[in-house]
Amino acid sequence: MRSLTTRFSAAAAAIVLVLTGSGCTSAPSEHDELRASAITIAELPGLGDVLVDGEGFVLYVFEPDAAQTVTCTFTCANRWPPLRAIDGGTPTAGDGIDASLISTLPNPAGGEVITYNGWPLYGYTADTSPGDAHGQDTYLNGGVWYVMQPDGQPLIP
Repeated sequence: MRSLTTRFSAAAAAIVLVLTGSGCTSAPSEHDELRASAITIAELPGLGDVLVDGEGFVLYVFEPDAAQTVTCTFTCANRWPPLRAIDGGTPTAGDGIDASLISTLPNPAGGEVITYNGWPLYGYTADTSPGDAHGQDTYLNGGVWYVMQPDGQPLIP
C-alpha cells in the first residue's frame, strides 16, 4: 500500500510541475507582468504604424475589452501579459502618441492596466523580439487580438 501512495504522490507532483512549467498557473507572477515606462510607435512591414512599449515590443488589444474593461486575466494573462506602469505611474508618451489617450483601468487580478483610448494594452509572449507581431488578428482566449494604432483604433483587417 505504501508504494501505491508513493507512486500517487510522485505522479501528482509531476502533474503540478508540468502544469506550472506550461504556463497553466492560475495567475501571472510578478516576473511575467509587462511593465512600461514609455509607449512609442514602430512602423512594421504589412501593418504600418503600431504602438510598442519602451523596448519596442508590440502592444495588443483584446476584442472583448471593447467595453473598456480588463477581461484577459489569470490564465489568459500568462500568454497576454497586461501592460502595467513602472512604479504605478503613467508611461511617457513618445513622438506621435496622444498622451490624452493614455489612462488606466483596474485589473480584476489586481493593480492597474495601462489603456490607450480606453483599450487595455497587452504584450504577447510569442513575440520574442522587438517588432514581432505574431498576435495580430489571432483568435485566442475567447476573442480576437489586434495591434493598436496611434490614432487609438485597433488594426482590424
